[in-house]
Amino acid sequence: MIGEIKANARCLGWGFLLAWVFCAFYSGSMDGSSMVVDAMGGGVARRLAVSVLPVGSAVVSLIVIVAAERRLGPPTNCRALVVAAPLAVAVATPMLFLPVYGFAATPLLFAVSAIFTGAGSALMWVMWGQLYARLPQDAVESCAPASAFVAALLSIATMAVPHGASIALVSIYPLISGVLLWHVWPEVSASASADHASLPADPLPLREAFGSMGRGGFGILAACMFVSIEGSFWASSSADASHAVIIFVVSALFMAVVSVSATAGPRRVSLSFAYRWMCPLMVAGFAAIIVLGAKTGAFAAAGVGIASRFAFCVITQMYFASYAARGAATPVQSYAVGWLFVHVGDLLGLLVSFPLQDAIGASVIEPSGAAAVLIVALVAAVMLALNDETRFLSWETPQSYAGAVCAASAPAAGMDAAVGAGAGAATGAGAAVDIGTVDAAGAAGEAKAGHLVLRPQSVRGAGGEGEGAAGETGVSAPVAVGASPSAISSQNPQPVDFIGQRVALLAREHKLTPRETEVFGLLAHGRSIPYVRDALIISRDTAATHAKHIYAKLDVHSRQELIDLVMSNEL
Repeated sequence: MIGEIKANARCLGWGFLLAWVFCAFYSGSMDGSSMVVDAMGGGVARRLAVSVLPVGSAVVSLIVIVAAERRLGPPTNCRALVVAAPLAVAVATPMLFLPVYGFAATPLLFAVSAIFTGAGSALMWVMWGQLYARLPQDAVESCAPASAFVAALLSIATMAVPHGASIALVSIYPLISGVLLWHVWPEVSASASADHASLPADPLPLREAFGSMGRGGFGILAACMFVSIEGSFWASSSADASHAVIIFVVSALFMAVVSVSATAGPRRVSLSFAYRWMCPLMVAGFAAIIVLGAKTGAFAAAGVGIASRFAFCVITQMYFASYAARGAATPVQSYAVGWLFVHVGDLLGLLVSFPLQDAIGASVIEPSGAAAVLIVALVAAVMLALNDETRFLSWETPQSYAGAVCAASAPAAGMDAAVGAGAGAATGAGAAVDIGTVDAAGAAGEAKAGHLVLRPQSVRGAGGEGEGAAGETGVSAPVAVGASPSAISSQNPQPVDFIGQRVALLAREHKLTPRETEVFGLLAHGRSIPYVRDALIISRDTAATHAKHIYAKLDVHSRQELIDLVMSNEL
């Protein structure tokens, strides 16, 4: 338990990466871009380049990461990148905000720094994504909101220090994130969760990878574009530090509410859920500009933009892990393509914001008129994104486990007759644990699924313990613990599911209700409470209550004891 808590604490390193992004580009605490533009000689083109180049570098880097995975593998395969990426971001960050007046090479120095920060941060987004994709679902749903909350606190703390000190402080955040990633990755990669049993080993072809999210990718892009535009109405600076602190405090509270709401109910960790609360909130932000005026309304719109961005980052971080867990793409493709849409949305938002704010400054268009047009465009984008139910929601409903259990609850003798070859020998790690494999030698085996040790005990059959041919057992292939029932069926076409039979017998012996039996079946396969919540479409509290009742009826006190009971041969 203590080891798991330490591992989860190290997983909060994603929050330091998030804090770097918010401090460097959204909070105004690093307000040095205008000085850098002046040092380059000024001009609209240079001002646009200073804002666009870091984001554009990240976009290009994410595309390269996706394209290179098929040939070079995921970035974490090269431990040097885990060191080089945060180091590049940390070293290059000051150069983005500290102008060098009278230095002819200032534009070149800034361009190199922008490329380093863009490429380094892109690698870090993907590497942290690889880690989150291997965490159990309940760990993802606790670490992602906690990391975002850490990022909010760090952003608020950074605003309280002078400009020069804030640059030094923000430059350290990527290093801390990299150190935590370095320490936690070997531990997480060596284990696996049954919630993520479907992680694909081979990357999708490049075209399929970029199109795998369907309109969901457009939804991410549109959300980030409108958030970026909404925040541009308020030109924050270091003089507005107190106002920015208010925005970040409110944003942290709002993010916490959204996170609790998303994880409390079934199937809410999705882009459709994110859009259902983001759209009304962002419409309210644009409406504030119309109703409250350019100054107060712009401040309200900026607050909505930051709050939406924080909460959206949390939802997408959890969603990308779920997307990879369902086998839709590799973790690298899931996170690289997902964050690619985020960055392209930010890039488009910048490209729209600059001419829009120039037009407002020149009185070509009123802020209220621009806000009204953006409301119409936002609603149209939301309708287009939410209309794609096949890919945007992309929830795979697992086969009802209750039916499998009921089918397996034939007389106990049926199990003994079917499984008659003695004890199974199973070894493995993670979700691909061989359970139910029976050999003629009758050797006992041990398997690990994450931190759960599955110990198949000897099973006595019609021919006696350890007797009989493998063909008589009815089990011709290993059963992957943590796989969905449909996946189990495809792996093992024979009618016997060892764990299913044991669940059925124990459920009948201990008088579990039908719903408790369903929950028991999923827990016996190593599933987490969040997985049970989504699979059975019940609330998290209801799933936890069922698990508590199951533990009491079976007289077990932990998931390991429950697994041991299922794998034993004593009723």
